[in-house]
Amino acid sequence: MQEFHDQGNVRMTSTLKTFCDILRLRAGPEDLPTSPRLLWSCFALLLLLQGGLGSWLMSEERTVFGQALLSALISLGWLALLLRLFGKPERFTQTATAMLGVACVFAPISLPVIATITPEPGQPMTPSPLALFAFVISLYLTYVNGRILRAALERPLFQCIVLFLLGEFLVFSLTLALGIGTPPPPPTA
Repeated sequence: MQEFHDQGNVRMTSTLKTFCDILRLRAGPEDLPTSPRLLWSCFALLLLLQGGLGSWLMSEERTVFGQALLSALISLGWLALLLRLFGKPERFTQTATAMLGVACVFAPISLPVIATITPEPGQPMTPSPLALFAFVISLYLTYVNGRILRAALERPLFQCIVLFLLGEFLVFSLTLALGIGTPPPPPTA
């Protein structure tokens, strides 16, 4: 019984190390196991992180969990569509696991920064060093996700970055169209 427990810790540590190596540009999705269980575990963990941290840090935002769920589902659908269009549907599990795992590793860093720089409804966004840091984080994560797509699609990096950004635009557009995450209307007098 003890061996199984130790073996599980070794696998979890190895997977976490692979996610960190992907972030450090030393590994790719091909270095992860093809495991639907790992994929759905990363999906659930990301929802818990985004929903939990988001609810805690942005208490006035009531739809954090809904946004996280919708965003993750749309992103996975976009990824499945891209892989099918480029003839690589068999790479879905590893690629999706890599993208979700990277998001899980980065969520404890990025969510507090985003919550700190998000202005109150009706207030303008003011430039600050923290806002610049958030911008740099988003650029870096876009680059990392572009590299993950490049490994999966075997296309040029620039094309993969554009495809990733199109997916993010799709997520933004659909959440906006569905009214999730929009500020409440101002009270009428």
